[in-house]
Amino acid sequence: GLLESLDGLIAGVPSEGDLALLIGVSAGHLGQSALAYEAFGIETGDAPHVDLVAERKHGEFLRANRKAVKSAADLADGGMALAAFEMAEAGGVGVTLEAADIGALFGEDQARYLVACDAAGAAALEAAAAAAGVPVARVGRFGGAAVSLGGDAAPLADLAALYRGAFVETVGL
Repeated sequence: GLLESLDGLIAGVPSEGDLALLIGVSAGHLGQSALAYEAFGIETGDAPHVDLVAERKHGEFLRANRKAVKSAADLADGGMALAAFEMAEAGGVGVTLEAADIGALFGEDQARYLVACDAAGAAALEAAAAAAGVPVARVGRFGGAAVSLGGDAAPLADLAALYRGAFVETVGL
């Protein structure tokens, strides 16, 4: 997608107390996922189904309601867990995702976005989603100094150091 103007860009970062909302539906698709490959060396299964109607509807919904959203990420490689971490790391604030299921956290289903909103923005987005027939669910919150997935947690600073150091280690710099 190309934007005609930078006015349409959602370029903020989450802040302490922001809510994490998921636009779209998670079925926990792990075939051809980054998790399967990176953690287990598995390159089998079908890639997730792409529903172009849902992709367009959800993308247009997000753009139309961008004023309610402080930060957004499309869910791709690494699913909701990686997107939440990247958003949290960019904002220098922790994140808690309520899901504990591997498929919900790392599934790479299509037509999904993770967004950060303050309470008023979340309420506005939920109301707009109900009116538009777009699935939106609260999945967690931003804040603190840890990344918590279900019942497991680690300090954001430690995970950020691993994440940033992986490139250097991989290319031998």
